[in-house]
Amino acid sequence: MHCKTLLGLFGVLGIWLTAGLALPFVNVLNMFTPPQLMVFRGFLTATMAFIGLRGVIGRVDKHTYLIALILPFATLGLFEGIRHWGAGPTIIIITATPLVNLVIGAFLGRRVSSASITGLVLVLGGVVMARWGGHFQWVGFAWTLFGTIMNGILYEFFARAKATSLQKCFWACMGTGTLGLVMSTNASWTPIAELNVALLVLGFAFVGGFLYWIANLLAFENLPTTEASVLAQGETPAVILGATVLLGEHLTLVQWVGVVIALYGAWYLSRWLAKQAVQKQQVA
Repeated sequence: MHCKTLLGLFGVLGIWLTAGLALPFVNVLNMFTPPQLMVFRGFLTATMAFIGLRGVIGRVDKHTYLIALILPFATLGLFEGIRHWGAGPTIIIITATPLVNLVIGAFLGRRVSSASITGLVLVLGGVVMARWGGHFQWVGFAWTLFGTIMNGILYEFFARAKATSLQKCFWACMGTGTLGLVMSTNASWTPIAELNVALLVLGFAFVGGFLYWIANLLAFENLPTTEASVLAQGETPAVILGATVLLGEHLTLVQWVGVVIALYGAWYLSRWLAKQAVQKQQVA
C-alpha cells in the first residue's frame, strides 16, 4: 500500500478512536458551558502544539489562518448541538459533512468517485439506523447544521494549508480558545478547582483536542478531500459506542445493525483507496 494512503488511513482510525472517547464528555463535563469547553480544548491543545514546535511557530500561509477562523465555529456548533440534544442525534447530522464537500467539489470541478458515493450512502444509512427512535430538538438541530457546514468548509482548507501539522494545530486551537473565552465572560470557572474535574478536563483536551487534531491532519493531508471526509464519518458509530459505554446509552438490535453497516461503508471506501494506491504504484 502507498505510504501516503497508509498514513491517511491511520489518521482516520485515530479520528474514530479519539472522537469516540472524547465527544461524549461534552455532556459529562456539564458543569461547564460549551464555550468554556472550547477554552479548555483550544488553549490546552495549542499549548501542546507549541511545546511540540519547541516555541518556534514560524510563518504560515493564508489557508492556515482560514482554518483558525473556521474551526472555532465548527466546534461551537458541534458542542452546542451535543449539549442541547445529545451526542447521538448531533453526530447523525455531522455525518452529512461529506455532502458539503461533494457540493463544493462539484462547484470546483473536482471528480467524485462512485466509491465515495457508495461509502457515504452506507455510512449515512447505517448511522440513521443506529439512532432510530431518537428525539428531535430544533435548537440542537440548528446548531448542528451550522457546525456541519463549517466542518465541510474546514475540511477543504486542511489539504490546502502549507504549514506543518503542528503549526495548523496551534493556530486553529488558538482561534477556538479565543472565541470560547470571548463567549465565557459571565461563566463560572470554580469547578476546575476540583482535582477530579481538572483531570477530566486535561484528558478531554489531550484526547479530544491534540490527538484528534493530529489524526485529522494525517487523514486530510494524505487522502483526497472527499474520500477523507467520508471516511472521517466513521467516527459516528465510534461516538455512539462511546456514549453507550460512558453515558449508559443502550442500543437495540436494529441500532447495532446500523453501526455495523456504517462501519462497513467506511471499510468499503478504505479498501477502494488501498486498491487505488496499489494501482498507482504499479503504473509508476
